[in-house]
Amino acid sequence: MFELEPKAYKKVTVLCLTGDVLIEDTQEFSRQLESHLFAPDVREVALDLSRTGRMDNAGLGVLVSASSKSRSRGRRLVLLSPAPHVTQLLKEVGIEEFFPMYESEDELQGHYNLTA
Repeated sequence: MFELEPKAYKKVTVLCLTGDVLIEDTQEFSRQLESHLFAPDVREVALDLSRTGRMDNAGLGVLVSASSKSRSRGRRLVLLSPAPHVTQLLKEVGIEEFFPMYESEDELQGHYNLTA
């Protein structure tokens, strides 16, 4: 089970993912993630993965699908502070270069000048 907590800023929405995203969670995860990605006036979503519990290949599949769909609509999904086990999974699957990634909130802040 997981929770997505949004923080809306002027240029980007940061979604904090807490908990597990396993095969049984993928349908709901996809629905919630896409509802944020395709909300009016949203151009970019940074998914904070620092508090992510377990994630399997199905969870990664949701990320790839959401990223592809968002690109086709002129939007972008970036990853923020992935937990070490998520980074390892991205590497094992060979898709670590697929996503733009920020290692810290400071790095994201420097790129976007986050203000509410």
